[in-house]
Amino acid sequence: MHGSNRTVRALVAAAGGPERPGLMTADLPNVVLSVEDTRRPFNTHGAEVVTRGAAALSGSEVVFESAGGSGFDQRWTINEDGLSVTSRWRPSHQESLAARLLPARHRALSSQVLLQYPVLWFAMVRGFAPLHVSVIEVGGVAVLLAGPGGVGKSTLVARALADGARATCDNLAVCDGSTAYGVAEPLRLLDGNGQRAAHGRREQAWAHRVRALPPELVVVLRRGTQADPVLRELTPTEAARGIVAGTYAAGELRRFWSIAAITSAATGCGPVHPPIEEIAARLTNRLPCVELRLAQQPGAGLTELLRRPLAAVRTGRVG
Repeated sequence: MHGSNRTVRALVAAAGGPERPGLMTADLPNVVLSVEDTRRPFNTHGAEVVTRGAAALSGSEVVFESAGGSGFDQRWTINEDGLSVTSRWRPSHQESLAARLLPARHRALSSQVLLQYPVLWFAMVRGFAPLHVSVIEVGGVAVLLAGPGGVGKSTLVARALADGARATCDNLAVCDGSTAYGVAEPLRLLDGNGQRAAHGRREQAWAHRVRALPPELVVVLRRGTQADPVLRELTPTEAARGIVAGTYAAGELRRFWSIAAITSAATGCGPVHPPIEEIAARLTNRLPCVELRLAQQPGAGLTELLRRPLAAVRTGRVG
């Protein structure tokens, strides 16, 4: 990460991805993100209009005006080494006003556009798909928790982490159907102690986050109206539907789909559409799948709620 923008540095620190000075040659990144301290527009002379607010240059570059409505203009450059994204803060009057009046929204949108979307897009080029899931190791089993936002994934993950569990993500991952790599971002909890986030939550730094986990159990999470939690087996098709639906319902990814499609159309690189259904099918066709319908009131943690399927996975390893 280059640039002196204090907002961007704060976002990187909150995500648990501090800059590493003095990178060795072997550690050169595939995705380079820069924020320039200038309000000048990018030079688009001779560029081809791709759609409103996006122009293609030389077949390997695309320039966005206010990418995702964030107020940041961006230039995405694809080369043999990877992806370079340069951003400049050039908000309209309305975007500047929204940034001041709605700081939590501005912080979340800036994190998505400046940090997460370039990484997600480059992962797509490598055959991965973005998934709106939590991936956590519970009782020695790597569990993929799927489901839409607001059903309780973050609360269960935070409780498990407090009990010593390991996790790679609370919200977003990229997956090839075998291994899930967490996208670095802060935990967002109702009882967090950091900066304000959306939906009345607060950000909280990770005490420890692992780079990746290979899921061994798929759990589709739902919020029920009954007094006690209910666990039932799912078919691969039912479980895949839960993963796909939760991903497309995620507000964090709402602006990503158009950015990814425009970049592909402008440069001819990467898929127009990520292979979400294919990756979900790979996971659910080879792993045990269950639905966990939570009760109205908070209850037991993941270790107790998933006691039987966790034991079955561990037993299956031995066999």
